[in-house]
Amino acid sequence: MKIIKKITSSSKDTMKSLSSELESLVYSNVKENYPGNWSREIVTRSFFSDLKKLFHGKNIHTPGNTVKSFWYLHHLKNDNDLSFGDIAIVLQISYHDGQVARGVAFFDVAEKDPGKHTFTSLNKNRLRKLNSLAPHSQVLLYDYDTITGMAFPSTADSIIGNYPHSWNNWISYTHAVSVPANLAIQLDNKSTGLYKVALPISYLLCYRYLFGLDLDFSSTALDTAAGIKTNRGNPKFLILVSVCHGGAEPLNTFDFDNRKYTEFE
Repeated sequence: MKIIKKITSSSKDTMKSLSSELESLVYSNVKENYPGNWSREIVTRSFFSDLKKLFHGKNIHTPGNTVKSFWYLHHLKNDNDLSFGDIAIVLQISYHDGQVARGVAFFDVAEKDPGKHTFTSLNKNRLRKLNSLAPHSQVLLYDYDTITGMAFPSTADSIIGNYPHSWNNWISYTHAVSVPANLAIQLDNKSTGLYKVALPISYLLCYRYLFGLDLDFSSTALDTAAGIKTNRGNPKFLILVSVCHGGAEPLNTFDFDNRKYTEFE
């Protein structure tokens, strides 16, 4: 099934074409796991496994630049460990001019309740805890129904930066969106009403995080994500991503507690 309007591109492996492929991964992972394996842990694991296959080691062409990323996937060895968010994506970014940035994106994750319009697994205290350390933290929402009416006035073309010809020719939709945790706390909403302040997770991954945008950079946030600091707990999934722009050398060595985490593919 075609999930997102085909984004035409002059060459393969542009950010435009990969964002379309990513939306297909979102669709397949959500729809294939609902209802039999409708669990945020199962969907998250399968989604990031496919995400690694899509992006790992691939040269992505952007206007006037190339971006390459290397993905390493880990999860907590002991499920009884205190968790601090469901996902932490740690990015080490080497820019074309030699500068380097290390940041982290934290997520709490919720799947929509079967046959309802609610996310009862969302917990306001958990979000407050996450936001207290990581002001840019997000809530990732999975929905087996199509998600429309997002904060972006979005069609596929507007997501990649081109104003649409007509708002009537196509309405964008997805099955996984992200909402700023601080805004979710303010709205105090555990329903699909959060979609009005949501963005597609594909947009954040392709057009924000790989460029170092919307991350948290404090040493405490990075050490908590990596399992080095444990007093607050640690994320269930730790995604390590080395990103290099232009001809920069990738930073593939990460400082994290490999006794606490085990790798998966």
